[in-house]
This record gives sequence, structure tokens and C-alpha cells, in this order.
Amino acid sequence: MSNITTYYAARKNPFVWLAALLSIIAAVARIVFAARTGGLDFTDVVVRIILPVAANLFIAIRLPWRGEKQFYVTVVPACILTLYLCIAGVSISGSIPMTALCIIVSLVFAALYCLTFMGKLSSKLLALIYFLIVGVLLAIDPILRSFLIRSWPFNKALFISDAAIAGTILCCLLSARKMLPWKEGDPYRLRFGDRLDGRRVRSMPIMSKVTPFFMANRLNRSNYIADTVEISNMEKYIRQKRKDGLKHFGITHVLVAAYVRTIAEMPELNRFVAGQRIYHRYELSLNMVVKKEMNKNSPDSSIKVLFDPADTAQDVYHKFDAALETAKEAGISNGFDSVTHILDYLPSIIMAFFGFLVRFLDYFSLLPMALEKVSPFHGTLFITSMGSLGIPPIYHHLYDFGTCPVFIAFGHKYTKYELNKDGESVAKKYMDYKAVCDEGICDGFYYATAVKTLKSYMNHPERLDTPPEKVVEDIE
Repeated sequence: MSNITTYYAARKNPFVWLAALLSIIAAVARIVFAARTGGLDFTDVVVRIILPVAANLFIAIRLPWRGEKQFYVTVVPACILTLYLCIAGVSISGSIPMTALCIIVSLVFAALYCLTFMGKLSSKLLALIYFLIVGVLLAIDPILRSFLIRSWPFNKALFISDAAIAGTILCCLLSARKMLPWKEGDPYRLRFGDRLDGRRVRSMPIMSKVTPFFMANRLNRSNYIADTVEISNMEKYIRQKRKDGLKHFGITHVLVAAYVRTIAEMPELNRFVAGQRIYHRYELSLNMVVKKEMNKNSPDSSIKVLFDPADTAQDVYHKFDAALETAKEAGISNGFDSVTHILDYLPSIIMAFFGFLVRFLDYFSLLPMALEKVSPFHGTLFITSMGSLGIPPIYHHLYDFGTCPVFIAFGHKYTKYELNKDGESVAKKYMDYKAVCDEGICDGFYYATAVKTLKSYMNHPERLDTPPEKVVEDIE
């Protein structure tokens, strides 16, 4: 990352809030213009109203809240606004040469802006100087001034909106500050194409990159695996842990700890596919459905637990049980439940639109992080215990919404009688588990190796008592 140029815009920077204010003014003035004018055809509504309003609201919301980490979020709306100003210039000019000049001038600025804040150019000075020169030339242009003077009494709202749009772009440029050069040991720095919940995996094979485009549906990319683990050592380990004071320690904790340790060695399991791109998740999170009481009338809810790849079995136990106790004290209700209770009062057609909107926002990494943090559809792993219900495991489908790439279900314990090497019949205990995995995050060989690694830790859980010697990092 040492050669990547990145920018940020601190919230305390006055140009950030001035850009947000001007964006809102531009959007409101544009709406007023549309309401007063009337008679606009579909093309006019899209080009002159919807695109500028959407771009301005995008800047007003995302620049103050995400500018400190992702200043490049201003690239798309700035391009939309630049293209709109290009179209507006075309409508003002009356000759083909002027029309061509307006288009070229606008597209050059859009290119300079994008290349700068995507990290391709090392300085914003070129884009700023270009914008100021073009602005001065437009201000002294006699044709433009004559047109504005004639149109002012009739299109005040449109003039105000256009002026605010130009001011917004200028304030965005002035608010940008270059980050210090990245050096070895610094935290990962977000780049163009990253999401707030994960960084883009850029150096993977091309076949892996294009797979999500040809199999866009997560269910179409699902692979299914069933396996069995002999749990004699696991039960001894569980009994010892309970003697050591971990009174609720059980198979769930061993399985989760084994999966966390597997990710420490095989980080590709902590990837996800969103917007047909592959990302490595910053956090390691587990989702699980829980009940306050084991009866059919008890309501379901979900918990989300954050782990560290270096966690031991004891760490997993304490974090998992703390989340479970918090959920039980809250009456098995979390933030996501509160949101869904509110949505339940909406009419079906509005609820359907809300579902579409949330999927759209998640596709483009626009979903509020507050919602994503409580969503059971976003996470490293979803796990369910069929053993607590006394039934075998099932193949549980993956969710198309969200980012969870693996769903594991494990069943009840059972005894099998087998012959040992001396020909004697001995009783052994087993547990079946089944997993559904998103093939988009890694290939079959990697999954096969991960399954063997996971099983080795479940067969020898005592290895989970010490932190891993090294936590392997995913590729860039």
C-alpha cells in the first residue's frame, strides 16, 4: 500500500459542512424548480431533476459521515454533477464548437477529479486549478452572462441550484486533505473500491474475480458438505472445562473456537461477496438464533458475537456467553428485532419497497453501519444447533441478502458400536454436522483443507487452549 495516495475530510473541517449545506440548497432549489415549471418530459425529469438531486443528497449525507475514511465516496456524485453541468452548458450554447467544448471541459474535470481521489494522481492541485480557471472563464463569458441575466427572473431556483452545485464541487475539493504516507505496521487504509465492512481482494486469480458475475445468486454458488466427528476427546475436554469453572461450556463453544482458529490459519474463510466483488471482512463475527426457553411458543431472536482470530477456547466461551446473557436479559430482543417490529406495521407494498431499497443499499455499500452491526444476515458464520432440538443436522440455505458466506448446522450426539483392533466391541460417540458454503469466496481445494483443519481441532480441542503462533493475513 505504500504507493497509494489517499485523502480524507475531517468532520471539523468547515468546508465539509459547507459542501453539505450547499448540496442541500441545490437539491431543494432543484425540486422547487420542478414543482413550479411543470410540463417536463421524462428525459428532463431524469437528467435535470433526479440525477442532480440524488448526487447532492449523496454528498450531503456521505461526505460528513464517511469522508474521514472514504473521501473517494465523492467521486460518483461529483461525476454526475459534472456531467449535468456539461448538459446545462450544451443547452446554453448555440453552436456545435461551443457544445463540443462544454463536453470536453466537463469530462476533463470529471477525469481529473476521479483520478485524484481514486489515488491515481498524487495531488489535488491540478483538479482545483482547472476548476477555478474554468469557473473564472465562465464568469467573464459575455454570452453566458447575457443568458443568465435574461433567464434570472424566470429560473431563479434553477440558477440558485446550479450555483450551489458549483460551490459544492469547489468545497469538496477544498475539504480534501492528503493522508500521511502509509508505512509498514500501520492499520489498513481504505482505498477506492473498499467497503466499510471489508477491503477489496484485488490480487486473486481472474477466474475467481469473474465467478460472482456469472453466478450472481448466492444460492447458485452454494456447495454442500456433510461430515461426522468422533467426540470422545471433545466430551472429556468439555467435562474438564466445566470442572475449571466454565459451567456452560459445551459443543457449541468447541465448534466455534475451532472455526475461529481455522480462520486464523485460513483467512479466506472470512471473505464475502457483495456487489459481485470479493472482500475480506475486517471483523470476525458469528450469528446464531437463540431462544429464551426451549419450547415451541418461545420467540426466536439472533445474537451476533465478535471474535479475534487469536482467541482461545476460554475467550470464545466468555464472549459467547456474555452475548447470550445480554440477549436473555433483554428478553431475547436486539436492535434488529426492534427494526423489524416497526416495519411490521407498514403496508405490504411499502414493506416490499423497503426490502428492495435495503438490498440496493447493501449492494453499493450504502447500508447504514448501525443496521449492519445488528443484522443476522451479515457476518463470518451462521451456526445453528440441531442437537439442542434432538434432531440430525440440516443443510441450511445461505441468505441472498447480506454477506454471510457459510452456514453450519450440527446435530445431536449418538453412539455407535465398533470393533477395535483386537476384535472387541467398543462404544464411540459421534456428532454429524453439515455446512453450506459460498463458492465465490474461495475454491473447493481451499474449503476441503479448511474442513480437515476444522475437524482436527475438534478431535484435539486441547490445542485451542493456547493462542495461535501466527495469525495469517489474507492476500491484498
